[in-house]
Amino acid sequence: MEDHSSHGSNDANRGDAPPGHAALGGLALAANGLRLEPSETRFEPGTPAHWTFRVTDGDGDVVTEFEEVHGRPSHLVVVRRDLTRFQHRHPELQADGTWLVEDLAVPDPGVYRAFVDVVVDGHPTTLGFDLLASGTGTHDARPDSSRRASADGYEVELLAGDVTAGERERLSFAVRRDDDPVPELEAYLGARGHLVALREGDLAYLHVHPEATAPDSGRVEFEARFPTPGRYRLFLQTKPEGNLITAQFDVRVDP
Repeated sequence: MEDHSSHGSNDANRGDAPPGHAALGGLALAANGLRLEPSETRFEPGTPAHWTFRVTDGDGDVVTEFEEVHGRPSHLVVVRRDLTRFQHRHPELQADGTWLVEDLAVPDPGVYRAFVDVVVDGHPTTLGFDLLASGTGTHDARPDSSRRASADGYEVELLAGDVTAGERERLSFAVRRDDDPVPELEAYLGARGHLVALREGDLAYLHVHPEATAPDSGRVEFEARFPTPGRYRLFLQTKPEGNLITAQFDVRVDP
């Protein structure tokens, strides 16, 4: 059976995706009648801070009831706008509806995008807000396209051919150690892997569907439909042999 739950957004949170294309999220601080209100948007690079935010409804009231997705009522993804410095956190919901992220730190100067995934009244929504880390930073060079990555002693390969905008694509990732497939990919938050896809330029957050895969296959698969041509950065999180790793890939999507 396929698992079609995912970080991301539903049709009501489409961003600029045309009909029949993948849902996009994170382009705005308000969507689906919800609004993201962060307590602070400026950080000192490398200095941890207790960061809070609230989600309010159309009447300005603080939302306190959330449904779980992947075993958590909220997911926070923070990425610098050059598509580096990825982190995935799980805020804690306080009784008054305030979300707390303990010791949130952005490592280097620059502008970061914070994506908050929640489900309210059955509607998944991704809200986005920029965070600023003061100072002058340098941006890392990225390849136009990449199919192999190393992460914490593991090698991960993206098994996919040419990717075309608007087409349904299957993205398979093979995880190896010392050139051998790993014996087991453990479940992480209820799935064999999680994939965040961000579009270069506006950092649109792409809804990606995980597929059911055998734990001893050394692979995790996803189904995606990229709405427009251009470059996308993929952040894969998976748990080989009990070790949570994050691997990054760059994909050029053809017209």
